Amino acid sequence: MGFFKDMRDLNKAGKEMTKERGGSFKMMKDGVAQANQMMQQVQSDQALAEKLANEGVDGTATIQQIVATGKTVNMQPEIQFQMTVDVNGQTSEVTHVQVVSPTVIPQVQPGATVPVKVDPNDHSQLMIGLAG
Repeated sequence: MGFFKDMRDLNKAGKEMTKERGGSFKMMKDGVAQANQMMQQVQSDQALAEKLANEGVDGTATIQQIVATGKTVNMQPEIQFQMTVDVNGQTSEVTHVQVVSPTVIPQVQPGATVPVKVDPNDHSQLMIGLAG
């Protein structure tokens, strides 16, 4: 009888969790809203990458700190970078968030210098250029 009692307890716990979160419909609605937000961010990042590929200037960035945001896109982590960006001798401190391939994480450790494409009018708008 232990198995059936465990199943009943599990079912009861699931119903309580659903009730706490506002019901199944609200949970589904929240999930769709979160997915839409992530899609908008991906589209925004793609538009920035395209703009910088056409209009951006080459520079370098020295990474000071990296922190995983906890988000992933297509099983690739989103990383927040603290970095010093250098474009034609003009430096600026920048906080930048970008999804990176797990294979390039060893290349973006603190102290590393990486190539970047930078908006000539706003050095905080950039994309790290690594093959991975």
